[in-house]
Amino acid sequence: MKKSKTRAKMLCVLIGMFLTVIVPLSGQAATKVDIRIVNLTDFTGPYSALSGIVSRGFKDFVAWANRTNYVPGVNIVYDAYDTAANVNKTINAWNMAISKKPKPVMTTGGFTSTTVLAIKSLAKRHKVPCLDGASARQILVPPGWAFTMQPCYECEAAAVGKFLRDNWNSDTPYELIKKRYNKYRTRNPRFTIMGWDNAFGRSYAQKELKDYLKSIGVDWVKPEYVPMSPSDTTPQILRLVNKGADMIFFSMHGSFHTNVLKDAARIGVRNEFQNVAFNGGDLRNLYKYAGDLAENTLICTSYVQEFSEWEPFSHELFKMSGLAESQAMLYGAGYGWYDVYFEAIRRAVKRVGAENVTGSVIYEVLTSMNNYVPKNWNSSITFTDTKRYGPDNGSIYQIRDGKIVKRVDSVRYPDIIPGGKDVIR
Repeated sequence: MKKSKTRAKMLCVLIGMFLTVIVPLSGQAATKVDIRIVNLTDFTGPYSALSGIVSRGFKDFVAWANRTNYVPGVNIVYDAYDTAANVNKTINAWNMAISKKPKPVMTTGGFTSTTVLAIKSLAKRHKVPCLDGASARQILVPPGWAFTMQPCYECEAAAVGKFLRDNWNSDTPYELIKKRYNKYRTRNPRFTIMGWDNAFGRSYAQKELKDYLKSIGVDWVKPEYVPMSPSDTTPQILRLVNKGADMIFFSMHGSFHTNVLKDAARIGVRNEFQNVAFNGGDLRNLYKYAGDLAENTLICTSYVQEFSEWEPFSHELFKMSGLAESQAMLYGAGYGWYDVYFEAIRRAVKRVGAENVTGSVIYEVLTSMNNYVPKNWNSSITFTDTKRYGPDNGSIYQIRDGKIVKRVDSVRYPDIIPGGKDVIR
């Protein structure tokens, strides 16, 4: 009897010791540190149809990452605020976001050149980096606390111009370029831009771009600009065709690119130029609205355009989203965007511990990020103490027989930002 009682007491002691050790550990393992990120974007303004899809990708990626413990020991708190693509509303939204606890460690900036420029100084003052998608010159130079996931605009256009120069021959596999070469082989190829008449659309036509194109034997044709919702673009497109533009780079989104192609077809000049969509363009979306008029369209982009290139987990999330296939590119791009947010947070946690991650630590991590390839992206991302745009390369896709085909895996973006190594001096 005494032995039984002794054993029972010893068992109770052992169980007590076990619980003393294990329970705190299990509780500690279950506790995560909240780290907050903020998406300032246009949910009700002119970009809402596009930014809403990207934001859905953001939100779904955050939910997946938290569910799978993508950043160990961290729970990402995601907040979104509407900017309506308006500078004053963006500033107000930013002030509201920054006043809420926990203080965010990163934000977007409204996804327009004017709104990000307004956030640039605020980000520095409050030491909260802004990682957005606008790459206008004033955002990148001088370098501040505003970073972008899109290439430098003029650098991207320079890559496309060089692509035209490299394919200006009778052996090129690109039908519309070959047609122009066979007709005008005795002269240099001619490059131009047709864009929105706003800060974004006009940001590409920099002196450094014109000088670079001239140095590689590509002639510059004065660009044409149209309103964001143009009713008739025939005067602009006709002027470019009459000036002999061989390649037209479109600094506008897909549904508006469609309007120009339809106007060109109506006056019989659709196949008199090679059209190229900008980095954030979406060939699937363009084909949905333009149909066969989009045939042979090119794009040089950081974003994966084909489902087959997506990471496996993305397919299931996209299926659950209920979005249409024509919305897939922007949705998938959101994963890559926020993957860089999460990678920066992961590195910051490793450096200082989750409870010590601040915007200042994230800034240090971003400025040392080198050749990181985000999920569902073609480009690697590199930032430095002076470089604020991430991608240095992109891929060339084309619409062929109604399908999206990757034609070139990697095209380098010439470094023609002021002070860049490819600037013509």
